[in-house]
Amino acid sequence: MATKSLTTTYLIRLSNANHDGVTQQICDRLVAFTTDNQMLITARQAVVTARQAEDTAYKRLSSKDYASEDLKKEDAAGDNYMSTTRGILNAMLYLPETEPMRRKAQLAVQVFKDFNFSINDGFEAEARKILNMNQQWQAATDYTLAELGIAEWVSKAVIQANKVLQLITVRVDNESAKVKGELAAARKTVDAAIRSAYEILNALAVLQPSESLNALITVLLSIEERAKLYYISSASGGNIDKPNNGGGVTGGDEPLPPSGGGDDQGGGDGLPPSGGGDDQGGGDGLPPSGGGGTLVDDPDAD
Repeated sequence: MATKSLTTTYLIRLSNANHDGVTQQICDRLVAFTTDNQMLITARQAVVTARQAEDTAYKRLSSKDYASEDLKKEDAAGDNYMSTTRGILNAMLYLPETEPMRRKAQLAVQVFKDFNFSINDGFEAEARKILNMNQQWQAATDYTLAELGIAEWVSKAVIQANKVLQLITVRVDNESAKVKGELAAARKTVDAAIRSAYEILNALAVLQPSESLNALITVLLSIEERAKLYYISSASGGNIDKPNNGGGVTGGDEPLPPSGGGDDQGGGDGLPPSGGGDDQGGGDGLPPSGGGGTLVDDPDAD
């Protein structure tokens, strides 16, 4: 008979990544154990169900938001097209006052000022400004975008703005799927399910001991001890009990220590940062970096 009782108090101290991995090991061991005890079978199924919910929540929370990554790329392309448009118009402002194109360029570039446009605006704000500015330009009667040589760039900027708005919708959908507290609640459910299963195993170890049951408990104890050693003790200053080197915890397929720089250690949540905000870098009216120089100031600026 196993000399120690199974406990679950250490599970709450595991990072999200390690909790997901350790409790899956426990679940796998319980599922592999052959038993006709209905209480244990019911408790085991509860662990399986809870584990599936935790795994889903963890993957959803830690997965990369590709919509946000694409959003940054599409927004950056729109920034380039709008910077090119503004640069062309600003260059025309240096034409002699007698040139009709100078006056037309003044009217067109005024739209940038009217909308207080900046490529540092948030994703959605900038995209909507581009669409509204395009409407203003298209409605103009004193000039056309084609004669100013900016029609192609404005058209491309409008395409990018629409892509940005579509991706914002996708990102909102993704974020709404990450229910606040979903993973924390799933962890608690898993811990409670494992605790119930352990209470039954501890009772059976006393009332109906067997070699197979003892072997199961021994492996589960080794999972606990190794989790304390490799995932908790390094962050707690070594205050957690270490595995009993002479305690007879055996088995060739015991859980192994993490290899390389895998799971986060200690009390962190094991998740990457959520990412930056919507604002993008770059100065207003400047060409993309590496584009061969900066745009000159608007000579008619206030």
